[in-house]
Amino acid sequence: MIHQDIKNKNKKTQKQLFAFQKDRDPLKWFSGLFVLIFLLGILTACNPTSSAVSVPEITPTPTPEPPQPETALENALQRFDEAQSFTVTGSNNAKQSDGDGWTSTSTHYVDQLNQTNIHEFESTFDWDIKHTRLCISANCYSADATGLLKPVKSTYPIYRPVIESLSKNLSEILDSNYTYVGENTIDGMRVFEYEIQVTKEMIDAYTEAPAQDYFTTELIEPYPVVTLYVNAEDGYLVKMTEIYNEDWTYELMDEVTNYQTEYTLENNYSGWNSTTFTIPEYVNIQNTDWQDYNGVYSSLVSFRFPKVYSLSETYDYPTLKTPSGSTMDLRLFMSSIASLSPLDGNERDQETGVAVCYGVVQLWLLPSFTGSPVIESTEWFDMEELDFCKTVISSDDGREVEYLFNEPVDYAWANGRMLPATFWISITPAEGDDVDTIFWDVIQTIQFGASE
Repeated sequence: MIHQDIKNKNKKTQKQLFAFQKDRDPLKWFSGLFVLIFLLGILTACNPTSSAVSVPEITPTPTPEPPQPETALENALQRFDEAQSFTVTGSNNAKQSDGDGWTSTSTHYVDQLNQTNIHEFESTFDWDIKHTRLCISANCYSADATGLLKPVKSTYPIYRPVIESLSKNLSEILDSNYTYVGENTIDGMRVFEYEIQVTKEMIDAYTEAPAQDYFTTELIEPYPVVTLYVNAEDGYLVKMTEIYNEDWTYELMDEVTNYQTEYTLENNYSGWNSTTFTIPEYVNIQNTDWQDYNGVYSSLVSFRFPKVYSLSETYDYPTLKTPSGSTMDLRLFMSSIASLSPLDGNERDQETGVAVCYGVVQLWLLPSFTGSPVIESTEWFDMEELDFCKTVISSDDGREVEYLFNEPVDYAWANGRMLPATFWISITPAEGDDVDTIFWDVIQTIQFGASE
């Protein structure tokens, strides 16, 4: 029974299929086949087991190789070009054979990305020196005796380690002149140690002949030794030391003094790419304000000067310096030149004033110049309160402008002086500055006693 039912169903199915095939449109059949194939394609793509999916390969970032002793020092010096910022702290201890000596310390903050740096320096050489210098791109500023940062003729300097004894950039003479000493430890840090032994041949090749001056210096044995330490983990320079010896010879008034000095220098490098600092206040070069002089000569004389001029009193007398580099020294002359003050108090005519001025310069100033000094010009300025003797002198050292003047006679008497004090202004013009007018605006403000 069951078998017969199956046979009947098969016949019925065959009839239905024959009827479908008889009645169907060939175009509809192909359309259906196309839809079927398209659906099968979608199902195959969505089935993760149907075929392999292409996944892009990820290339791992290579791990930087640790510094190697053979190349670490050269690579460390290249880091000074690549680093955004760093800090250098230095010290210099000098011991003289005569028992004297001095120490110097410095801190250098460097921001190479923004071309900005600050250099702070202190020294006990003969007198206590404290100095701050700021450089911002094309402009530099240096602290003067007033404590203000004044513009100076300089631009942003590129910092590079220097062999002080040779005054040469370290990278310029490195080549094969150094020796790898081995590994060492500094404050728990593993470092590579290198040494440069400066030879007589290197000294002859890299140092200039000493200038003929009242003193000369010369490197002597034991010759300089430079030691450098590079971080064995990150490859940055950590420390640099230098020891060298110099022979000093002074010759003054036919008296010769000679002694030797040993220098011990140390520079430590830190804050790589993380150094930050605050830019201090500075006087812009376009500033047109003036300021009153208030220094070591304040009890003797007063004057005013442009705020952009820097004031120094290193030698216990005021020195002014313009941003272009011209300098003016104001000193008490070694003795009183009475002839600069008319005894009768009357004004001098130009002819008499020039004659007196010329004679004073020949007698008192020319002997202090070396070589063959020549008086180019002489002038006499009869001002309301003061008389000025001005002369321009050419010598082997170039051109200088000299002013000689006395304090008022009545002012000298009021202060217990029988003869008036003589003052000497010596001006060295920078190239391009007008010899005839440089600092004349300042000189005209000079006063003695309280102004009315």
